[in-house]
Amino acid sequence: MTEATARLSYASASERRDRLARAVMEQGYCTIGELSLLFGVSEMTIRRDVAKLVQESRVRTFHGGVGALSPVDVSGVDYRDRDQRRADAKRSIALRALEPIRRGAVIGIDAGTTAAKLASLLPTDRQLKVITPSLPALTSLVSNTGVTITSLGGELHAESLSFAGPATLLAISNLHIDTLFLAASGLGERGVFCGNSFDAITKRALIDVADTVVLITDSSKFSTSAMVRVCGWDAIDRLIVDDELAASDERMVRQFDVQVERVTT
Repeated sequence: MTEATARLSYASASERRDRLARAVMEQGYCTIGELSLLFGVSEMTIRRDVAKLVQESRVRTFHGGVGALSPVDVSGVDYRDRDQRRADAKRSIALRALEPIRRGAVIGIDAGTTAAKLASLLPTDRQLKVITPSLPALTSLVSNTGVTITSLGGELHAESLSFAGPATLLAISNLHIDTLFLAASGLGERGVFCGNSFDAITKRALIDVADTVVLITDSSKFSTSAMVRVCGWDAIDRLIVDDELAASDERMVRQFDVQVERVTT
């Protein structure tokens, strides 16, 4: 969602709704609160605008917000299907990501297959504190006696095996994370994308409370389309990726001052 959009004035409620629809199309998914701040009107006004746009079949409502996506796009690809893809690359990326973690650090582990692999490889001797909305990450950490786990509860979504919703966001708002390991479903010049609205909102909230954001993903995500934008490259500090990353994609990422680390798989 661009600052230019926020600064535009509008002459009527109809024009505001047009601009609201375009903003949602650009972002993929927005909360009512985000749109209220963006357009400088009350949440009640935004809800009325959204209701009108829904009647016109221009947007859809999801989990306390509004999206411009079809239900299939919002659901994303099933977790179990994604978990089988490029397993060797994910393991190598996760191992590299773990190397600089200091003893006693508070780390956030996002929902995603590479992030879950990282959770399963966490050392037992660094007294780490782990915060995660990911059910697979929680499951793998149960037997790790060297970590303290904070589970972000909420509504469990079967397709992503992650917790999301108001309870999850409230829990995140009261936390602080040293390093967040962020996952992605798709990557492009506009930043990081995921496959559904509820994960996008959770990811944004985790980014907001983290000192450092490390994106862990395999290079195939640069050629994968995902419809819900999470953040721009300005929110990412480091990218850890396999050595099949195209030179053009690496140049694109580096122009945003993101540290890129290639891992041999």
